[in-house]
Formats: sequence, C-alpha cells, structure tokens
Amino acid sequence: MRSITILIAFFVLSFFQASAQSETVKLDRIQLVFPGKVKTDEQGPAKRCLLRLADSTALFQVIQTDLSTMGLDESAAIAMQAEPAFWEQSRDGLVAQMGDAKLIKDEMLDYKGVKVMQLKLERPSKEGGTNLLTLRMLIVGTYMIQYGHTDRNGKADAGMRDAFLASLQVN
Repeated sequence: MRSITILIAFFVLSFFQASAQSETVKLDRIQLVFPGKVKTDEQGPAKRCLLRLADSTALFQVIQTDLSTMGLDESAAIAMQAEPAFWEQSRDGLVAQMGDAKLIKDEMLDYKGVKVMQLKLERPSKEGGTNLLTLRMLIVGTYMIQYGHTDRNGKADAGMRDAFLASLQVN
C-alpha cells in the first residue's frame, strides 16, 4: 500500500512539474505560451524571446518590433497590412535575409480575426540535415510580430509546435 501511495505522489508531482515548466510571455500587444523558460533580449525597437529545447530538437521564438519608432502610426500600419504587396515584400525580404532558406509554402490565415501570413521554409542544418521553420507574421497596432518554430532535423514534437503556434493571444 505504501508503494502505491509513493507512486501516486510521484505521478502527481511529475504532472505539476511538467505544467510549471511552461512560461507565458506577455509583450505589449500579445502573449504566447512557450514550453519552457525563455531568454529575452532587446535591440533597438525589437524585443526577442527565445527558447531552445535542451535536447536541441526545436527552437521557439517571437520577435516584436515597434514600427512607431520608424514613424508609423496605427492607421498607417492598418492601411499597410491591407495591401498584398506589403505581405509579398515582407516574405521576400525575410527569405532573402535567411540566405540559404527555401520557401516551401506561404499562405494568409485568419487567426482569431487577425490577418496572419504563415511561411514554411527549409534550411540546411549545421549537422547536415534539414531544419523546417514555421513562421507567422502579423501586425497588431504599431507592432510587427514574427513568431515561429524550428524543427531541427525532423526531430521536434509536432504537438508542442502546434500548441505554441495556437497559444497566441492578441490584446
């Protein structure tokens, strides 16, 4: 009987430990739930939150850039995102910045009433395999938000990726 009680206590503690490992990151206009402890840094108008899993199978990140520091107000940002050319230029600029990345698919999503561009990209890994990036871009107020997941060499947990991508809340 004592061993059953110990076993139950172990499972309960394990459950609470796994639940406690996630971290909700709240930025100016959004929040996301990362599956672990996040590192945050700021460079100029951009704030970046990053989590690399300990086993290196996946990377989760969000970058929030305040476009008002570049002279854009909210009405200009709203008008800008209504134009297909804006999204095309954003996509092309991002792919060009990544150099060795290959665009597999791009699509516009209506995510909880917000216009979102989703990109799927392949990129060679340092280990000789292929990394698959799923990246989403959106504008909220005067903020450009880019958040996504990198599956390193096909070893990442798809359920964890999907939970992260679905955790976005726009404030």
